[in-house]
Amino acid sequence: MEAEDIRYRGSLLPEHPTIEQVREVSGDYMAIALEVMKTIAERYKRSPDYGWIDTKIHLLSGRDFSEEEPIRGPRTVYGWIQGRGLEALVGHARWFRTHLQGPQIKALLQQMDCMIRNILGRIRSVRTRNSGHVFFYMTPQGQPFLLSRDGGMQIIRLGTDAPYNFSDLFCAKGMLAAAEYLRDGEACREAEEYCRAVDQAIWNETFRSDQQSPDPKNPAQPVADRFTHGPRMIQIGTAARLCECTHHPSYVDFGLRLVRHILDRYVNLERRWPDLQEYDFVEFLDPENHPYHQNGEIVSDPGHALEFVGLSLKFLSTVRRMKIASEGQLRETAEVQRIMPSLLRHLFDYGFQDGPGGICKAFGLLERRVLNAEMPWWSLPETMRAALFCSNVADVDEKPACLDTLAACHNAFIKHYVRPDLHLMAVQTRNANGEVIDSIPATSDADPGYHTGLCLLDCCCLLS
Repeated sequence: MEAEDIRYRGSLLPEHPTIEQVREVSGDYMAIALEVMKTIAERYKRSPDYGWIDTKIHLLSGRDFSEEEPIRGPRTVYGWIQGRGLEALVGHARWFRTHLQGPQIKALLQQMDCMIRNILGRIRSVRTRNSGHVFFYMTPQGQPFLLSRDGGMQIIRLGTDAPYNFSDLFCAKGMLAAAEYLRDGEACREAEEYCRAVDQAIWNETFRSDQQSPDPKNPAQPVADRFTHGPRMIQIGTAARLCECTHHPSYVDFGLRLVRHILDRYVNLERRWPDLQEYDFVEFLDPENHPYHQNGEIVSDPGHALEFVGLSLKFLSTVRRMKIASEGQLRETAEVQRIMPSLLRHLFDYGFQDGPGGICKAFGLLERRVLNAEMPWWSLPETMRAALFCSNVADVDEKPACLDTLAACHNAFIKHYVRPDLHLMAVQTRNANGEVIDSIPATSDADPGYHTGLCLLDCCCLLS
């Protein structure tokens, strides 16, 4: 397909679509992915001395964040964004190279390849100076810092005893994708070792969150004796990447172990917790592996839970495609696939808010009520990907519900989040009334194609 022929139309789906109708709107997914990558490449080219992925755009006003804005502006580099962005660059470049043609795409790919090489080098350099780590807040020179009470930068040192964190997880995954794409054997070995070190920290319970949230409604500080599924959930994506890059059978169990742990401990299967509904997904456990009670409630983050469904099914699909699983592992993948369509629909039913159109940030499983009505953008494309993967593995009578889920998320995303006047980027957060608000879900940087583009391109692949 000629890149010049791709146009965004903002097409909507009927409430109960057919798979053919979903295919008809997938051109908008391509348009979003292409326009966002063109914007990221242009912003990188205009500031060659900066050397990092730059999505420092205020998604309400469209202005660039300035040097005077310490956390939002270019003086703060987010480790999360660079790791996610590197993986997104590779995923988009691979898809563009396979599916698009024309002089426009050729020039864009040259720029993206340059960015992939440079960002990979920057992350490797930062790790060298920081004892093998990356951090949530960094200066453009790669110095980690915390926010002081007065809002200033408090430079910190990461020694050899520093714990692995979410920035490490995202950057290890991004490094592996980039190194394999560039066919850089030395960087591949470094990235694989990095991925395994992060995984060991997760299972040893030495992994720590480095996230610092400026939003009091979405606190990120760790709580003693409260354990989240988050690192294992995101690490499922690493498992899929390791299978693709190494073709090694050991990474099948690497990923199955993560999926199994979350299903066995965080999902209410066979009513192991009588006070909760079947398929309820808890965000936190206590030290006895029971649902964590917080102010008399048990919290679920529907977006995280739906992301788990999509990442798990993408991993299982990769395993089957690579043909590296044993018979026993294939039986286990089939059992996991059997659960997922019902899990998807249950999570969607309590997470999606029909009125404003979006997925709430937190839901109370005991009183069955919304606890945090803010609706971030990222959970919609994540759920669209999950829904299509579920449709592919569901029984015939379950498929329509999967496509209905996709349609509701697609329509909410297109109508309320995507900005055709701002590079087809998506606003970050809306409130219970459906109003766009200036609330930061994790970072103030716009999505570098990770939650949105990678999910939408996976949808395109599943629809082809």
